[in-house]
Amino acid sequence: MIQIILASHGDFCRGLKQTVEMIAGKTDNLKIESFRPGQDPDAYRVEFEKALGNDKKTPILVLVDLKGGTPYNTAMYLSQSYNLKVITGVNLPMLLTLATTRNEESTIQQLVDLALNQDNWGIENAKIGRTHHAKLSLN
Repeated sequence: MIQIILASHGDFCRGLKQTVEMIAGKTDNLKIESFRPGQDPDAYRVEFEKALGNDKKTPILVLVDLKGGTPYNTAMYLSQSYNLKVITGVNLPMLLTLATTRNEESTIQQLVDLALNQDNWGIENAKIGRTHHAKLSLN
């Protein structure tokens, strides 16, 4: 199964993982890499690289919070040596879609396409009185 790494400033990625698992249950191959306040970016890169392991060929999907921040820059730097696909702007609907549809046969490109599909972003101008339920409604 394709591994997913959530990388963010602070505990945002930890909260995303906890929330996804609260809704969808335990999620295998989902790691977090939090860039903590005051942490040296070089130390973060070393920590992040340890999480990747020794296999530089197996594809890994990295979902980061913000383009241009340390988690993004770290993932992009490491993508020069590892087979990483990096997507910015991770949010709960996107991650929930990935976590509930990913399986042993999923390819990295299928997961990238799912993450980038606007239907899975959960962004809309919600209006009172609509009869349409959100795509991710479990009811």
